[in-house]
Amino acid sequence: MAFIKAETDEAVRRFLNGEEESFDLIVRLWERKVYSLAWRMLGNKEDAQDVVQETFLSVFKSLRRLRDPASFPSWLYRIALNHCRARQKSRAFEFARKRPASVPQANDEAAGLSETAFVPSGAAALENADIIRKALAGLGEDHRTAVILKEYLGLSLEELAQVMECPLSTAKSRLYQGLREIHRNLERLGIKSAAP
Repeated sequence: MAFIKAETDEAVRRFLNGEEESFDLIVRLWERKVYSLAWRMLGNKEDAQDVVQETFLSVFKSLRRLRDPASFPSWLYRIALNHCRARQKSRAFEFARKRPASVPQANDEAAGLSETAFVPSGAAALENADIIRKALAGLGEDHRTAVILKEYLGLSLEELAQVMECPLSTAKSRLYQGLREIHRNLERLGIKSAAP
């Protein structure tokens, strides 16, 4: 991660000094991480790819306003999360608009739960992936976001608080509550897991 940070800091500085071609390096360094976040938040490959494009377009347009190149990762993840949220709202609106009034409300199990994935330590077995995705999808947005940022993207608690724009204590609370909810959801789905 130190390598990516050093490379990113240098590429951002070069971009801010007028070398727009350094943006290609920024994209290469961060594209997979942004895709990983978007896929886990949205559970859809096409939506995740669209969010990656929208995120980097936004970054290109507003990078000159970034005051501290060292804050780039947190800033980038906030932009990506905002695009994920906008896409979720758009999808919900589109679904509500297309759904016939006579169709009864589906329960969570049948409602096409998000294919986001959280694999706690030791639970990486492929056959459990769908159950784990359902357990994560059952979380509220703040808890799911905290778990994805920490467990999948490896952010520290301090970085988590920066991205989620909340105090450190709130970030910790969201993460730990999210982990507890995942374990409860796993147990409801028939998977025994160690409590966090």
